[in-house]
Amino acid sequence: MKFQGTLSLAAIYFFIVLAIFACISSFYRLNSYLSTPSWYTITDSSPLSLSMPDGNCSCTLAYLSPPAGTSQSEPAKVPALSCNCNKSTADVHLQGGNGSVETSSTEVKLECPLCPPRLHTMETVEVAKPCPGVPWYAEGKEWHSPPKFPLCSMDACFDYSRCDNMTEPLVFTYDLPSPPHRFFGSIKKSKYWTGDPEKACLFFVFLDTQYPWPVWPKDLPHWNGGVNHVLITFADKWENRNPPSDSIGNASIMGTIVYQTTNRAGFDISIPLPGKAHITELQSVHPLQRKYFATFRGTRYLGENGDGVFRSFDSFRGMHNGDDVVVATSCRHGTNDLIRKERPHLGINCDEDAALYAKYDFADLMNTTFGLVPAGRQPNSFRFIEVLSAGAIPVLIADNYVKPFDTLIHWHECLLQFPTSQMLRIIPALRAFRPEGILKRQENCLRIYNGFLKDDDTLLDAAMQALKTRFMGVIPSFAHNVSGTCNH
Repeated sequence: MKFQGTLSLAAIYFFIVLAIFACISSFYRLNSYLSTPSWYTITDSSPLSLSMPDGNCSCTLAYLSPPAGTSQSEPAKVPALSCNCNKSTADVHLQGGNGSVETSSTEVKLECPLCPPRLHTMETVEVAKPCPGVPWYAEGKEWHSPPKFPLCSMDACFDYSRCDNMTEPLVFTYDLPSPPHRFFGSIKKSKYWTGDPEKACLFFVFLDTQYPWPVWPKDLPHWNGGVNHVLITFADKWENRNPPSDSIGNASIMGTIVYQTTNRAGFDISIPLPGKAHITELQSVHPLQRKYFATFRGTRYLGENGDGVFRSFDSFRGMHNGDDVVVATSCRHGTNDLIRKERPHLGINCDEDAALYAKYDFADLMNTTFGLVPAGRQPNSFRFIEVLSAGAIPVLIADNYVKPFDTLIHWHECLLQFPTSQMLRIIPALRAFRPEGILKRQENCLRIYNGFLKDDDTLLDAAMQALKTRFMGVIPSFAHNVSGTCNH
């Protein structure tokens, strides 16, 4: 009995030692996983999660709302790390916790505590960034969610038979919700107009009204689902005066707010704002003998989002040198006044800007080699045509913008364009141009202005030519009557 008991006690000791050895071995095996860099994939989901190859450790990365009272300048979301390692959980929030996480557009690096306070690097893992439903480059932009129009193109949404046997496309215009206006105001006196809807190739609908209720095109008498209809708008934002984007059926858009991210190429057409002043007397001044090198005088737009808020940025206002580069801005505007009362910090430097603004005359500043054309409430701007009228070279500062009559005009031969993120490059880039390059661009700009933009009749004809280019020669007479900047 004693002999048997001794064997049993030895067996117990043996199994205890074996268990301790197995535990230690398991710990060091897991620790080696945590300490040795390896690549793992992360699931394309929210929250992000990953696991060790043998399932002993898994971590989840989530983004939490910031604590109450957090200022708007701080991140909108706070990353939090939760890890479960070998069946023991360690939840760690980064503010005051023991874990950490580093993120970028392609990577997430996690540090997970196996046995606090000791830290072990999990790994840097490749991440396919979840698609938020809009292009990645739209983050933080006013235009990150513009209206989404029905998918349409000339082959799917247009009735060519209505345009047969015409030398020019005949247009029927509705007087509701608005009669033709701006450079379309004289269309009823032009060769393009017909008062008989049965003879019309195109139907123009002018959407800019002051009515407080939305426009419903389906109520128009010849709507027919929008086939061969063109919706024309000069509004700053589509949602200001125009119908819900999903209600336009097979109609196309002709407007001053055409974005690259929503433009239906070959179907929609970007048109310019007509310009409030045409300073043609400066066209004869040699571009290299002008009073200024680059100028802008106009309104700042206060706020925290919107196309033109960058006019308040130091990178824009800082181009002013008081010599040959003038950037004079003013905060005087009804909307700005309300914003300054509610959020005074957004009106920083407004008083200083007002004094600078008063020193310069608008027409005098148009005597410049380059005219800055920053986006206003929308990417388009009245300044565009104004700069061209004076014989200056436009320097467009805008994002996500389809330039006017882009199927007709070779804008790359005339203007320069900078995204709002690259304004610090503008003046150095302009100074780097050779004299012959400046002369050639100014010559092209003058030809574009005088051929397409100089007055209402010319603008109307340019709009009709742009519409005719959509036919791609299917109606031969339309193709014969189209002229663009390539014909010089």
